[in-house]
Amino acid sequence: MLEKNVAFNVEGIVNEDTSDIIKNAVEQLNGILEVSVYPETKRVTVEFDEERLSEETIKGTIEDAGFIVR
Repeated sequence: MLEKNVAFNVEGIVNEDTSDIIKNAVEQLNGILEVSVYPETKRVTVEFDEERLSEETIKGTIEDAGFIVR
């Protein structure tokens, strides 16, 4: 396993409900170790296994859930 941490700036996080949408979507991916969503700073941090998952896949999953990743 090759652990990697990444942080995304995400537009559209306004409360716990939108945080939960992102967290639930990302947690479904194979290789996710931890997901944290911070509505106050509009940041999402993800710890994942880089051998099983790519940063681009995580970004795409957040975008597919209806958010804009910067």
